[in-house]
Amino acid sequence: MSFAIFAPELIILITACIVLFGEWFFKPVDRVKEKRGRNIGFVTIIGMFLSLGTLLGFKSTNFMLMESFFSSDKASFYHSFVLDDFALYFKAIIVFSSILTVLISFKYISEKIRNSGEFYSLICMATLGGMVISSANEMITFFLGIELLSISSYILSCMNKEDKKSSEAAMKYFVVGGLSSALTLYGFSLMFGLTGVIDFPSLASALGKLSQAPQPVSVILIIATVMSFAGLGYKIAAAPFHMWAPDVYEGAPTPVTAFLSITSKIAGFAAFSRFLQIFTNDLANQMIILIAIVSVITMCAGNFLALVQKDVKRMFAFSSIAHAGYILIGLIPLIKGNYDDFSSVLFYLTGYIFMNIGAFGAIMYFSKHTGSTEIESFAGVAKKSPFIAFVFSCCLVSLAGLPPFGGFTGKFYLFVSAVNSGYAWLAFVGALNSVVSLYYYVKIMKAMYLKDPEESIKWELPNAALTMAAIISIVGMLALFIMPYPFLQMAKIGF
Repeated sequence: MSFAIFAPELIILITACIVLFGEWFFKPVDRVKEKRGRNIGFVTIIGMFLSLGTLLGFKSTNFMLMESFFSSDKASFYHSFVLDDFALYFKAIIVFSSILTVLISFKYISEKIRNSGEFYSLICMATLGGMVISSANEMITFFLGIELLSISSYILSCMNKEDKKSSEAAMKYFVVGGLSSALTLYGFSLMFGLTGVIDFPSLASALGKLSQAPQPVSVILIIATVMSFAGLGYKIAAAPFHMWAPDVYEGAPTPVTAFLSITSKIAGFAAFSRFLQIFTNDLANQMIILIAIVSVITMCAGNFLALVQKDVKRMFAFSSIAHAGYILIGLIPLIKGNYDDFSSVLFYLTGYIFMNIGAFGAIMYFSKHTGSTEIESFAGVAKKSPFIAFVFSCCLVSLAGLPPFGGFTGKFYLFVSAVNSGYAWLAFVGALNSVVSLYYYVKIMKAMYLKDPEESIKWELPNAALTMAAIISIVGMLALFIMPYPFLQMAKIGF
């Protein structure tokens, strides 16, 4: 048994402990709360960079780094935890997105969150949950990863104790999240009862045989599949399991909203991708039909409900729902075994990090000065902070799927994967929904550029961390459009 494959996770776990208990040691040194919170944030980023560096070191040396110091085994605990290329890629983008989330959080957390150590520790634990999901090769480890991510997210949602909306959002998130976990676990228990195995490779083989079983067994199998699918659908906010998202996105502290929109969603698709690989033969064909139907409902529900929103964070909740629908399209090639086309999902999720981190950084900055996240409160902000408004506009254009940004390239590859899989109509529905999304994205830009600002508001320059995140965001979006091939190749290697 090799413990070397846990090295990235152990680094994140140690970082979580250091920032949680280290806050006590920072207090005598840094009496100023803002400075103390910033220092704890830096420690968090350093730990996450070490974890990311370990992951990249494993891959760049073709695991020779791990073999030299530890062992050549890429699985542990009787193959319940594996470190394959799929896990490496998902872990890398999960950690990278968490780093950017922490980066845009410095100012907000030091001003509005009482104990910054708790916040950064929970971010680390949620990140750890996403990493465990990526490497899980059996149902128990898989579920433990989901719960570690979920419970940390519930607590993060109510970190702003002085805001009643935050507490209300966390309660709704917890209740609906508990239900989704119960559905997933009950579906898994039925699968175990039918097959007697819990590891995914054996489960795939056993379920393939059960697809030709007598009707009572087939009915139980369908119930188990639907319940597991529904539970996981909640994690990515796919319709009709999406109604928790608007309230939670609006009520949670903005850095937490960014984390849920990016890192949590990436982890959710890592879970979905692992889960879908157990379906073969007739079950695979039925699952493709289910995914296509859910994808259409999710895209349409997200985009059309976003049209009537007046709050930017609620609008981004429905935007996130719509994007879950787009990404679901790319899961069809995975079930068909076409891993080259499935790389479009990994490519799009990479671009999604850059698009959303810049957008939420701007929302955080503007709402701090205007005191509101209503679209109308963003009136004329481009005249007060042209750089942040420009980055925000670029993120909105990219989210709409327009050039010259990575969102266009990502959607192009997703839709091509649908056409290659024989679902051209699904690509057409996705393209139409992208056109619909233009309306509500342009509505924000209209407010920023074409309306007059509130002159009584005093504006501060964006802090260095937020500026750095904004630059990373726009450079990343441009790079994915100008030279997508290297990123696409990395995504292909990721499976």
